[in-house]
Amino acid sequence: MSQWLLPENVEDFLPRQAKQLEIYRRQLLDLYAKNGYELVMPSLLEYADSLNAFGKDLDLDTFKVVDQLSGRMMGVSSDLTTQTSRIDSQLMKESNLNKLCYAGPVLRTKTALTKSRELYQVGIEYFGNSDIAADIEVQTILINSLKLLNINNITLDINHLDVCNQLILELALSEEDRTDVSEALIIKDKAALKKILNRYDKNVASKQLVELVDLYGDKDVLDQIVKLIPGNKEIKSTIDKLKSLYEVLIKTDIKISFDFSDIRGYQYHSGLIFSAYSSNYSTAIAQGGRYDNINNHYKNNRAATGFSMDLRFIINQMKV
Repeated sequence: MSQWLLPENVEDFLPRQAKQLEIYRRQLLDLYAKNGYELVMPSLLEYADSLNAFGKDLDLDTFKVVDQLSGRMMGVSSDLTTQTSRIDSQLMKESNLNKLCYAGPVLRTKTALTKSRELYQVGIEYFGNSDIAADIEVQTILINSLKLLNINNITLDINHLDVCNQLILELALSEEDRTDVSEALIIKDKAALKKILNRYDKNVASKQLVELVDLYGDKDVLDQIVKLIPGNKEIKSTIDKLKSLYEVLIKTDIKISFDFSDIRGYQYHSGLIFSAYSSNYSTAIAQGGRYDNINNHYKNNRAATGFSMDLRFIINQMKV
């Protein structure tokens, strides 16, 4: 075997690609600084024990190595969001509100066939503000980030996990069935969903969860959710917030869609989540959302929201 071969789904960036990545990195960080976000540089390594707090899926994404000094298992950085959250916990004594940004490489143990296992993750995180205004700010900055990269025909796909989670909670599913239900919702497999839910004596909630699969599209979907789950004050409040979000973001000249069964993402996500797409890209170009209480070990009810994107993927799709 040649000593010059790289592992599968790993690649070098040649001069033109590297130059473009550096230009975009500087422009994006300047944009974030203008909006009050301070740059942080998370450690490349952290102990694997701390990764378990963020969910099994993130733990599986992380390369593990043994620390030769302590003998403990460590993880190579696979997600700068969670590491930035740890940094926020250290800064909380100085400020209840923290706006942080980052740009750096991360490694993943697995990825889609079209993507590298090495990402160059760029993003922002807004800590300490649970108001919808924080979500509006973060998503507006995301849209401006994509436009700065000359990405056009942007669609922002939005979901609020509270809608789906309330129905699942009412069903009192087993841990195994909850996982299977989540997978069926993501791929919109109504047959598999019905098969699982038939084992539970919760006809109304089961029917509502199955019908949730078909509720995706433009802002009219928001009123359909209220009709599907009538009399629920919490869901009505959630929908009202999504309507206010829509009214602001639609002015940025992008397309906005809602999909209440698209619950993909890391297990630490909660509440409002979103993915950005463009017709010129094969899959999502940025993802983000809320992950309130990720730091509840340090302080209860710590609000947090943000987004990240992979500059390597974006540049490869541009074929620079």
